Amino acid sequence: MGTSLSTVNVPNWQTACASKFNCISDGLVNILGEPIFPTCSANGSLPADVWGISTRACQQSCGSGALTQVAKSVDFTSSAITMTTWLLPWLALIAQLPFEANGSMNLLSACLSIGSPALAAYSIALTAFNRRYISIAFRQIKEIAQNNARCRYMVERVDAAAFILQESQQCPMRANQKAGELASLIILDEDNCQQKFWLTAEKDLRNTRRGFTQSFLAQGSPDVGLQFASSTVWSWMFPVVFGYVRVGSQCKVGTIKKALTDHKFVPERGIDGEVEYVAQTALCPNADLPNIEMRRQTRLLNISRETVPLLPVHRHYAPTSQLQVRPSLNTSHTGGVGSDLQSDDVSAQQGTLASEPNLASSSNLNDLMNDLNSSLSPLTWWGFDVRGDERREGPIFNYARIFTWFTFVGHVRRGPRAQSFHAVIQALSSSRMIHHMLLAACVALFLQWGTTGAAIFIAYRTPAIGLGCRSGSYLIYGVAATLSWLILVFSNIVSHEIMQRLEAQDKRSTRSLSGLAVITRLTGKSIAVANAAWLIASSVMEDIGTFQTCWCQTDAFQFHENGWTPVFKDASDLRNAAGGIWIGGFIWSIGVCIAVSAVFAYQVNGERDSSD
Repeated sequence: MGTSLSTVNVPNWQTACASKFNCISDGLVNILGEPIFPTCSANGSLPADVWGISTRACQQSCGSGALTQVAKSVDFTSSAITMTTWLLPWLALIAQLPFEANGSMNLLSACLSIGSPALAAYSIALTAFNRRYISIAFRQIKEIAQNNARCRYMVERVDAAAFILQESQQCPMRANQKAGELASLIILDEDNCQQKFWLTAEKDLRNTRRGFTQSFLAQGSPDVGLQFASSTVWSWMFPVVFGYVRVGSQCKVGTIKKALTDHKFVPERGIDGEVEYVAQTALCPNADLPNIEMRRQTRLLNISRETVPLLPVHRHYAPTSQLQVRPSLNTSHTGGVGSDLQSDDVSAQQGTLASEPNLASSSNLNDLMNDLNSSLSPLTWWGFDVRGDERREGPIFNYARIFTWFTFVGHVRRGPRAQSFHAVIQALSSSRMIHHMLLAACVALFLQWGTTGAAIFIAYRTPAIGLGCRSGSYLIYGVAATLSWLILVFSNIVSHEIMQRLEAQDKRSTRSLSGLAVITRLTGKSIAVANAAWLIASSVMEDIGTFQTCWCQTDAFQFHENGWTPVFKDASDLRNAAGGIWIGGFIWSIGVCIAVSAVFAYQVNGERDSSD
C-alpha cells in the first residue's frame, strides 16, 4: 500500500505517534487494552494508567497515510548499536558451525543449520547416540578378545576400529567384503601390517579432529551472554556448535578418506605369488552402489577362499579355526543391521575351478575381481541423484546416513566370525537404529521449540499482549524449521527404500519413488534456505523499525480492530511490566540449551574421549 502526499517520514514511529495524542484524545487505553477516559492534570500530561491507543485511533492518526518510519529517516546510530549488541554476535557464531562439506556445500550447510536447527540437532543427536552404541558394542568385543588367548592381538585394533567408526560418521562409508578384504583387515596380522593400519588411521583422525576454538570460548563469556539474553530465538546455536565439536567432526573435508586410503600397509599376494603393499580397500569412504549383477557370476564360478588367494594367511588362521575369512558382497542399504548375504552372494562351499580350467586363468580371475570391484552408475531423476544427502560429506548430512552407517558397522563387527563374537552381534539388534532415530527426534524438537518457543512467549507476553509481527515471525521460523527437517528425513527414508530395491534387484518400478525423493529433498532444502534468510531478515527488520506500524504494534493479526499499542511507554516501563516474563523465557532457553548440551556431552563408561 502506497503513502499519501501528507505522509510524514519519521525517525521514530512510536515517539511521533504519541505526540499526536493528549489526555482528551479518543482511543486511549490502559495496560489491559480497555478504553479509559482520564482526568487531565494541571500541566496536561497523561496519567500513568494511560498506556496506549486503540487500533482504530492508531490507524486514523498514525497509519501509513500519516506516519511512516523509513530507512532514510531511521537513526542508524542507535540501530547499529542494537544490531552490534544483539544480532552480530549470533552472525559471528555462524562461523563456528562445522561445515566441512566442500565448496558451495559449505554455504548450503550453513543455511540448513540456521534454517532448521531441528535438522542440525537431529544429526548431532544421531551422531552422539551412535558413538555410544559403538562404545558399548566394541567394549563387549574387546572383552571377548582379552579373554581369548588367540585373539588378544586384536584388543588394540578393536579400540582403534571403534574410534574410526565413531569419527567417520560425517562421511559416507561402505564395507567391502567381496573377496574377504574386510575380514582379513580385521583378523589377519601378517608382519603386524594390519595393526599398523588401524593405529595409523586412528592417529590421523584424532589429529584432524575439530576442537573448540578460542573465538568460540570468548563468545561464551558472561558479558556476551547478557547481550544474548534478548535474542533467545538464536540461542540454539550454542548447543549446536558445542555438540558438533563434542560428538566428533573433522577440521576439513577429505580427512577421513585420507586417513583410510593414503597408507599402504596391507600385503596383497597376486596370482603370481608376489606380495606387494597396497592401501586397504575394506573400508570405503564413498556412497557407490555395488554391482549386484556380479552375484550371479560369483555364484556360478563358486569362488572360495582357496580359489582366489589374494590374501595372506595369518599364522593364527586355519581352515578349522572358528575365526574364518568369508567373502560376501559389499552392501549398504540392507534391511537389517548387518544383513549378511553370506552364502547367497558368494558361495562359501569348498568347490574349485578344476572343472573349469579356462575360467581359472590369471586373466579371467583378474577380470572377475575388477568386475567385483566395479560400481553401478548412480540412479538419477531429471539429473538429480536419488541417493540424496547420504552421499555428501559434512556433519549436517549425518541425518541421511543412519541406515547405511548401521549396515556398515554391522559388517565391521561381523569381521571376526567366531561364535562368541556372533552372540554379541545378535544381542544388539536393528531396533537400536529406530531407537536412535526416535530419541534424536525428541532432542531435535526439544531444542527447536525450547528456544523458539521461549522467544515466541517473550514477544507474545510483552505489552501489548498478543500474536504480532515479532512473535509471528518467530512462529513462522519455528514451523518452517520443523517442517524442513521432517521433509528431509522423509526424503531420506524414501531414498533408502529405492536403494534397497536396487540392491535386491526388485522388479518394481522406482521412478515414482525417485521423483518423490528428489522433490521432497529439494522442497525441504528450499524451505530451510528461505527460513535462514527469513530469520536474519526479520532480525534486521526489528532493529531498523520495519515492525513500527499500526498493524504490527496492535497485534492486528490476532485481534484485528480490537487491539492496542503502548505508544506512551518506553523500554523501562515495558521492562517493569514484563521483566519476569523476559527473565523466565531467558532462563528456560538457557536450561534447554544446557540440557541438550548435556545429552551431546554424555559419555558412556568406557568411551574414550577424543582428547586422549
